[in-house]
Amino acid sequence: MYLKVPVSKLKQQGSALVVAVFVIVVMLALVLALSRILLSSSDSVVYEVQGTRALFAAQSGLELALTELFPRSGTANCISWTFNFTAAGLTGCETQVQCTAEAVASPQLSQLYQLQSTASCNANEFITSRTIELEVRQ
Repeated sequence: MYLKVPVSKLKQQGSALVVAVFVIVVMLALVLALSRILLSSSDSVVYEVQGTRALFAAQSGLELALTELFPRSGTANCISWTFNFTAAGLTGCETQVQCTAEAVASPQLSQLYQLQSTASCNANEFITSRTIELEVRQ
């Protein structure tokens, strides 16, 4: 005995499978897009934090160089310095400070020094650097 199935039902068989595959593909694309956004966002946060650490290391290098440039007893000694930090917040940071004595046009003016501090911080594969310049008079 044969059952008669209407022709319209025969044409509709399998359409739910196509819809399910389509929904799965769309959901997968959404998950991949959101994960890519999340990864790029976390990378930008890491670079921002590393950049702040490098800025603080450059400022600290300038402050240390100023204490070396103008000691309490003695004359100014304009040289280059390198500082490696071991403090908890600046671990992995290194600062190089270059000092240049500028020519002064008049003997009434005091000596002018230009300091340039370049700090580089390394944390795993993220490396950031910042440079600060400062002019001081003796």
